Order: sequence, then structure tokens, then C-alpha cells
Amino acid sequence: MGEWLLDLLTDLNEPQRQAVRHVDGPLLVLAGAGSGKTRVITRRVAYLATRGIAPWHILAITFTNKAAGEMRQRVEALGVARGATLCTFHALCARLLREFASEAGLQSNYTIYDRDDQLKLVKQALAHLDLPKSNFRPSSAHGAISRMKNEMKGPDALSTADGNFHERNLAKLYAEYERRLTANNALDFDDLLIRMARLLRDRPDVLQQLRDRYRYILIDEYQDTNHVQYLLAHGLAMGRENLCATGDPDQSIYGWRGANIRNILEFEEDYPNATVIRLEENYRSTKAILAAASSLIARNRKRKHKDLWTRRDGGENVRVVRLADERAEAQYLAERIAEQREAGRSYADMAVFYRVNSLSRVVEEALLRSGIPYRVARGVEFYNRKEVKDVLAYLKLLANPADDVSCARVINEPARGIGATSLKRMQAHAFATGGSLLDACRAGAEAGLGKAAAGKTLAFARMIDGLAADLDRPVEKIIEDVLDRTGLEKSLGADDEETSQARSNIDELISAAAQFDGADEDTSLAAWLQQVSLVSDTDRFDGDGGGAVTLMTLHAAKGLEFPVVFMIGCEEGLLPFQRGGEGLSFDREKDEAKMEEERRLAFVGMTRAKDDLTLTAATVRMLRGQTNVQAASRFLHEIGEDRVEEEDRSLIATPARSKRRRGGFYADAEERTGIEAMADPFEVDEDVEPAPPEYEYLTEGCRVRHSRFGEGKVLRLRQPWPQTRADIFFDEYGPKTIVLSMANVEVL
Repeated sequence: MGEWLLDLLTDLNEPQRQAVRHVDGPLLVLAGAGSGKTRVITRRVAYLATRGIAPWHILAITFTNKAAGEMRQRVEALGVARGATLCTFHALCARLLREFASEAGLQSNYTIYDRDDQLKLVKQALAHLDLPKSNFRPSSAHGAISRMKNEMKGPDALSTADGNFHERNLAKLYAEYERRLTANNALDFDDLLIRMARLLRDRPDVLQQLRDRYRYILIDEYQDTNHVQYLLAHGLAMGRENLCATGDPDQSIYGWRGANIRNILEFEEDYPNATVIRLEENYRSTKAILAAASSLIARNRKRKHKDLWTRRDGGENVRVVRLADERAEAQYLAERIAEQREAGRSYADMAVFYRVNSLSRVVEEALLRSGIPYRVARGVEFYNRKEVKDVLAYLKLLANPADDVSCARVINEPARGIGATSLKRMQAHAFATGGSLLDACRAGAEAGLGKAAAGKTLAFARMIDGLAADLDRPVEKIIEDVLDRTGLEKSLGADDEETSQARSNIDELISAAAQFDGADEDTSLAAWLQQVSLVSDTDRFDGDGGGAVTLMTLHAAKGLEFPVVFMIGCEEGLLPFQRGGEGLSFDREKDEAKMEEERRLAFVGMTRAKDDLTLTAATVRMLRGQTNVQAASRFLHEIGEDRVEEEDRSLIATPARSKRRRGGFYADAEERTGIEAMADPFEVDEDVEPAPPEYEYLTEGCRVRHSRFGEGKVLRLRQPWPQTRADIFFDEYGPKTIVLSMANVEVL
């Protein structure tokens, strides 16, 4: 035991050792960027085991499944027996809600709805209540409901007599949305946390049982916890108070998701007897990078002071480069990347960060012209592909026959002659009788269907019943059965490029199921669907680069590191970001909080760089189709002058637009569907309504049919709905630009 303990501590610095060896009582570890935080957490779990604490009494929570998996591997590599719970908040709550389903008032086979499914329910609720979309855009209404939930507020909080018209109708929408979730035996992501918090509040017996189970609690990225997660953490920790919170207020960048920085800033008020340890030695970045990043973040008031330092010597100065426009910026990046490559760097060593997705397009074109391979990091995109979502919808329906959203998706997929009119009649029948859509499929005549249509819906229901009869077998076998008996596999048709990619995606889904089947834990279909439902943006992102330059948003970059980093678009309105038409709110505290979060986001991006950091800004940039004069970001001044080199290239002529040549991660910029995970064609904005259902699968590179111009290929998509414009190359008429809301375009 003594030798093992020595191995746990020998390569740690003194503050790290102190954090690892702390056993009982509250502990706050303020872990600066690159300070070895994950190492401390995993060693601490192992150290607790050396003190005779059973692994099943240890709970470690982090914020992504990927991080939890890496943590689990490290702990097992240290020789700790299995049994410790290492997972995300959502995964923990999903697991416990199935275990205590009856106590929580749930059915254990509930479905977890993703954002697309949630928006479908919101749209259904809006239609049912006959509320105008002009006043209640689905995405905005969904965001408002989510914020209410995260504040532990129900519809009643909005439906008071003195509430305004909008609030009273939002309360009705919220209530109808909740009713539909219940009818579908489904929970959304917020519900996982809220229902668990309510369970702990309302059932002291369950709370005590879990307190006895989880006697030592470690929470990573504590600065990213929201109000409900705060309640869960403290509810479980109260009594023994063995809560170790690890995080960094300077890296709190998810306020827009409900994260509350006060949770970490006020930890010592919650636990006056807490031990506080600062991890300030940085093992990642050079002195120049740390000096610039530290100078920037020191401007924030809501933080815990730390002095980041490193033993590393040498390294390049931080570069600040001013360029003429976005094309000059992109060309500069291509040239610098080529230089780094010639100097011996791998493409995988380099990354380009930006505040908004739309900035990547011009960079991609420049990299393609230069023959530089790259990838756009969009890890979750795999599970959003049509063929994958179709299979998952079948599986969800098998596990939960009350899931009407999944049923409606696959009832005529592949086509089996059940049209939109039949579907609407069955949905109306299900609503009137209080049954499920699958129940209505068995009662087609009662729903008003003709004999032929009723026969088709009955056949569909019997097929689902047959598939659901044997779910106690490997998930891989269930998927293969679904593909065969539903006709999905056969429907893929000819083996052209598009169907070949779809088949590859299905094969990858089967491989993922096979890996899951080989695990030692719960391998049920419900457990696998839960795992898939909780995949986050970066869980599928492979950080080794795969021999390509990585392009990603600053938010997606958190938790990663690269030897060479370029941060582009360092301009007022982009970083710090400001939505179009949005000015000061005249609420000083609110405006300051927004600015501090943007500054933290820039700090996170800068501290991902290990050896070389370049910040670029354009003098002129085209945004949303308009050319604007851009002011340099205030952050470029706030990084100071210590080991910072400035270069003004704004008078160098912009490179002429040239014909794209082959190269890059895929053959041509038009072939975007071939990339591992392509950017969303519509810029992510909580206040922008998504495109209607008929454009759900519209992507750059897909085939479409126009009522006048015939068939063609989508080259580019611009602007959010309803201003979305599609640049389409029609087979017979050549290139055309179409405003989708004013055209008859069918996705093939």
C-alpha cells in the first residue's frame, strides 16, 4: 500500500498533493488552465480507495461523457477496483430516475427527447393552442420554457392574474408542452435534473439512501453548474459535507445555458470550513501565452485571483495580426499553416478557433485552394443524420410504445402507403381517446381510416409488436432485426455515393452497439438509448486531428489543447460577440456580466495553445451579406504588450478569388456532405426560428427538385429562416439563388 501511495503522489506538485490527500470535509480546488486538474481528480479517487473507502461510496461528476470515460480509464489504470460512479450530471440522474421510477412518478422505460424532438412538441402545442408563430417562435418559446425549468419554476409561475398577455399564453404553452411529454412517457434534458431534484426534496427516504451510497462527492468544472445541479450536489453532500468542487471561475463560459458562476465564487459561504487549494502551475502553455491571457482575464471582477506560471522556457511571442478583410485573413492562415508544416509540424497540431460558425466558410475555401486537409469539429452531427435518426426512432418506439414523436417519424419510413391525412386522423383519435399513436394504428377504422389504410396501419403496429417481443438480447441484434424487418436497409437502394455514405453510417451505429454490448454494466436497449441520447457536442470529437487542421468554435475548444492555435475574427461584435441589432441593455450589471463571459471565452481560447498563438482581425468583413468596417476587439488591447508582437497587414491587397482546386479533407467545397461532421447550414441562434419540417434534411451538397428548374445540387445555404437563401446548381439551368420561403423546393 505504501509503494502504491508513493506512485500516486511522486509526480505531483505540492498543491496537487494537498488536494489529493484531503479526505474529509469540503474542499475547493481552484484549478487554473492547464494545471493538471484531471490528474488531481483521478488520483484523489485512487487515494480515497487507499484510505479504506469502498469505491461504490465515491461519486465523481464531470460535464461530458468523453471526459467521464477518460476519467474512468485513468482510475482503473491506477489499480482501483470497479464500483466508483464516474459520469455526467445528466447520466447520473437518468440512471437514478430509472432506479427510483415509481418514487419519482415515472415509468422506467421513459424516452429522453433531444432538441429536435422537443421542438416538435413545442410546435404541436402551439398548433393545438392556436398561438401565432409571430409571437411565439418555437425555438424562443422552447428556450423560455428551458430557463423556467432550470429555475425550478412551473407554468403556474407565469399564469398569475397580473401577468401580461405573453406570459399568460407562455404559461399555457408550457403546460401543454409538459402534458405532451407526459403523454409520450418522455423527459427532456432539463427534466432529468429537475425530476431528480424534486425526488430528493420530496422523498427523504430516497435522499438518505443516496447520501449513504455516495459518501464522497467530487464535481469537476464546478463553475459550469446551474441552479438545479447546485441543488443536487448540495442535497447529496449535506450531512457528511465531503464535497470536493474543482473548477476555475475564469473558464465559466456557459452562462447562456444557465450556468451560474456564483456557485463556485460563493463556495466558501456555503461551507465556511472549506479548505481552498489553488493550482497555479501551468503545464501546457509558454510564458508569452500565459502573460497575454493573464493580462486579459485580470480585467474581470467576478473571479478568484490566481497567478498562472510555468517552468517552460522559450516559445514564440503572441502575434496580433490586422488584415484587410476575411479573404486576406483566410489566405494568411493558409500561408502560416503551410509554413508550420514545412517546419515539421503535423496538420493535427494546428487549430483555428472562431466565435461563430459562419466564419469558417472563407477559411475552408482558402485551405482547399492550398491543398491543406482540415476537419470541422461537429461531434454530435452523426446522430442527427437522417438514416441514423430513423433507426433510433424505431428503437425508441420499441422501448417506449407511448413515444408518439418517434412513431410519427417512422410510420411511413420507408414508404408503406400511410399518408399525412391518415396520420393526422390517427393523431386526433389518440388525443381524443388518451391513447398512443401506436394504439390508434391498431384502431384505424375507429380513427376514420378507410379499409385499405386501416390495414396498412395495423400491419405497421403488428410489425412493431413483433420487434418489441424480444428486447432481452444484444442491441446489435435488435438493430439488425429492425433494419431487415422494417425495410430500412432495402430502402437505401442503389449503391451510389449518397447511399454508400448512409450505409457506412448505419454500419458505424451497429459497431457502436456492438461495443456497448461488450461492456460489463447494464447492456439493455434502454441503457444504450440513454447513452446515445446524452451524447454532447464534443463526445465524438477525436482530438488527435486525424492528420488534418481542426476548425471549431471557441465553446467547442474548451477542454482541448493544440500546439498551434489561430483565433480569428477578434473584432468588436464578433469577439466580444453582439447579436445583430442588439445594443446596451442599460442594465449595467447585465452588460458587465455579458462582457466578462466573452472575456472568459477569449481566455479559454488563448489557453488552449501550447507553443504558438496568433490572434487575427479584419479591417473589413462581410457579415450576413453586408460588408462592414470592423473595429479591432478591445481584447487585443487588454492582453498587454509583454511578449506580444503586432503586425499590420491591412494594406496588403486581398487575394483575388480563384477557382477552387481539389484538395483538403474532401474533394471540393461543394462536397460538404462528405466531411466527418459538417457545420449546421443555419447559424445557431436561440432567437432564430428553425426551418420548417420539409427542410429538416436540407444540407449543402444534397439533391433537390424545383417546380420550374428541375433537379439540382445545393452548393451553399445562407441566412437563418425565413430569409434562408440556397445557391443551387440545376442540371439544366445552371446556378440559381433561391429564397426557400418563397419557392417550391423538394429535398430528394
